[in-house]
Amino acid sequence: ISLHETGRYLFPGTGEVLELGNGLGRGYAVNMPLEPFTEDASYIEVIEHLLPPLVVSFAPDVIVSQHGCDTHAWDPLTHLELTMRGIQAQVKMAHHLAHSYCQGRWVALGGGGYDPYRVVPRAWSIVWAEMAEQPLPEHLPEAWIARWRPAWLAMEEREMAAQQLMGKAPAETDFPTTFQDRPGAFPAQERQWEIARANRRTASLVRSLLVPPEVRQAFPALRQRSPLSGLFDLLHLQGSATPSRSKTLETPAGPVLLRDFCPPSLVERLKADAGLYAFARLPEREHALLLGISRRPDCALTLAHTPAGDIIGEVTVAPGDTWWEGLENVYEVAIEVSATWRRQKIARHMLAFALELDALEDLIFFAVGLAWHWDTEGTGISIYRYREMIARLFASQGFKEYPTTEPNIGMEPANIFLARVGSRVDPRVVSQFFNRMLSSPNLAGL
Repeated sequence: ISLHETGRYLFPGTGEVLELGNGLGRGYAVNMPLEPFTEDASYIEVIEHLLPPLVVSFAPDVIVSQHGCDTHAWDPLTHLELTMRGIQAQVKMAHHLAHSYCQGRWVALGGGGYDPYRVVPRAWSIVWAEMAEQPLPEHLPEAWIARWRPAWLAMEEREMAAQQLMGKAPAETDFPTTFQDRPGAFPAQERQWEIARANRRTASLVRSLLVPPEVRQAFPALRQRSPLSGLFDLLHLQGSATPSRSKTLETPAGPVLLRDFCPPSLVERLKADAGLYAFARLPEREHALLLGISRRPDCALTLAHTPAGDIIGEVTVAPGDTWWEGLENVYEVAIEVSATWRRQKIARHMLAFALELDALEDLIFFAVGLAWHWDTEGTGISIYRYREMIARLFASQGFKEYPTTEPNIGMEPANIFLARVGSRVDPRVVSQFFNRMLSSPNLAGL
C-alpha cells in the first residue's frame, strides 16, 4: 500500500490507482495518489478511510511499514504539506493495525526524507517512541539544537530556494525546538477543501476497486449519510416489524436458520463457519466484520446459520458508496455462502428472504460483481461461468444487468453491474440513479 503524491505532477509519473499489479499479483499493489499540497487533515482522513479495510482484506501476518518523511511541508522533494501531526498519525495507524490484526507483529522502516536537520530526526524519533510506547517530550534536547542549528543555518538559503521551486508557501524559517510543529507555522492552503474533496474521491475509488463489499460495509464510507435516512428508519416508517424475522430452510446437509436484520447480540452468540473466508480471508475476521455491520444503523444484515450457531451465509445491505453520494435510498447488496455449504441453493433462498419485505419497494438495490473478488479456484469454474451464476442468482430477485461508467466495471470484461428498482421509487430518484450510472467518472488518479 503506497500513499504518495500523484505522478501527474511529479517524477517518475507512476503510482496511479489503476496500477494494481499483474498476473497472479493483480490486486496486491495498492496506490493512493495524493493531490499536491495535501495537508494533515486530508491525509489523516485518507489513511483512516483506507488502511483498516485494506488490511482486513489482505489478512497479513505482520505489518511492515516504511515511514518516509518527504511528505513534510519543509521537505524539498514533493509538493505535499504534512506536519509532524500527519506523520505521527501515520505511525500510530501502523501500530494500531499491527496490534489489531497481526498480534503486535510490526517492522517499521525509515524512508525518504531530504530535510536532514529539521524533519528527518524528529520524524524517526516519533517512529521509535511509538514502537517503544514511550511518551514523546514536548521539547527537543537543547544540546541537540545547539549542535545542529548552525549546520542548518549554513544551508538555510539553499533550502528556502528549494521550497520556492516546489511552489510551497513561505513558512517560518527558524529551527524547530519542539517535536511537533508549532500551530500556525505553515499557512493554510487556500484550496484545502478542493484538495480534500479530490483525495476523498480517489480514496473511495481505491476502496471500491480493492476492498470486497462486505469489508467496505463494515468500515463506513467518508461523509456517511445521516442514520435518519437509513434503512431501519425507512422500514419502521412503513410499519414493518423489524428486527427481526426468522425462517427454517431444509437442505440436504441439514436445517439452516435464516434471520434478517440481525442485531449485534445475535451475531455475538454465533461464529463464522470455517468456509466463510472469501472477503476477510479468515473466519474470525469475517465474524468481526459482520458484527460491525450489525452495529451500523444504516445497514441490514441477513444471516444463514446452523442450529449449532455456525454462520454459513450472509447478505449485507448498505448505503451506496461515494459514487452514489447524494442519491436517496440507494443501497448495495452483497452475498457470500461458506465454501463448505455451496450447491445447497442457500444463496437463492437467503437473497429472497433478505429482499422480500414490501417496504423494500421504496428502495433501489444494486450489486457489483468484480472478477478479482470471485472464488473461481474454490468453485472450479471460469470467471465467465461465475459471472453467469451471479447474473442468474440476482435475476431471481428482479435484478437486471445494466451498462455503467462506474469505474470498476470497465476494468475487466467479466465484471457485472446489476440493479433492482423498487416499484414505488420516486421517478425523479430513478432518473437520477440512471443518470449517475452513466455519468463521467471524473475521478483523480485514473
